Amino acid sequence: MVRATIVYLFVAIYVAFAAPVALTWSAITRRPGLIYLLARMCVAVAGRLCGIRLDVQGRERISPDQTYLFLSNHQGNFDGPILYYASGRDLRALVKQEMMRLPILSLALRQVGFIPIDRADPVRARASIDRGAQHLREGLSYLAFPEGTRSRDGKLGPFKKGVFFMAIKAGVPIVPVTLNNSRLIQPPHSYGIRPATVQLVFHDPIPTAGLSVADRDELVHKTRLAISSALREPDVSL
Repeated sequence: MVRATIVYLFVAIYVAFAAPVALTWSAITRRPGLIYLLARMCVAVAGRLCGIRLDVQGRERISPDQTYLFLSNHQGNFDGPILYYASGRDLRALVKQEMMRLPILSLALRQVGFIPIDRADPVRARASIDRGAQHLREGLSYLAFPEGTRSRDGKLGPFKKGVFFMAIKAGVPIVPVTLNNSRLIQPPHSYGIRPATVQLVFHDPIPTAGLSVADRDELVHKTRLAISSALREPDVSL
């Protein structure tokens, strides 16, 4: 409880002071570099306060000059920041529409190109996917969780297919990522934060150049197979 309170207070105070500076600078220069720099510093400090340690495997498979769509399993609240930090890249992301209602944070997310997905409105969801594909073609790498929401039992849930349309339309490779143990940090319905060693496995990129919508199901299968290959059995005691 104490650890969680310290972490939340630190993040709230950090964002309150750093966000206005970063947003103003980004608006003037039209470059999001300072936002990402300050975000990376925040994640690093918050991670230490949480007691999170990272075991990163396969990062050498990622080319620094290539645009990717990173697709990962989703175990907990900290998955996004962990993946952003571990990838070493200025990732954008597809996020729930609800996140765009958060004060200050929503301004930063929009400024750098995060895309909200309205899962209750198929038309708007497709428009978001089209926008994401355009950004990928422009060279911006993205992160998404194809399960759409966190797994409550640690097992890999069904994949939603919108993000695969996005990769096919843009013709960029998919990097499957397996996350293990991030669920241990903050189990479902828990306020407290526990120290944990989180394992991330970056798998070989899956090319999408030349694929069509007809190849979507095979692409889903390959991505799911890669993520599953390094996924550990969930701890049923949680």
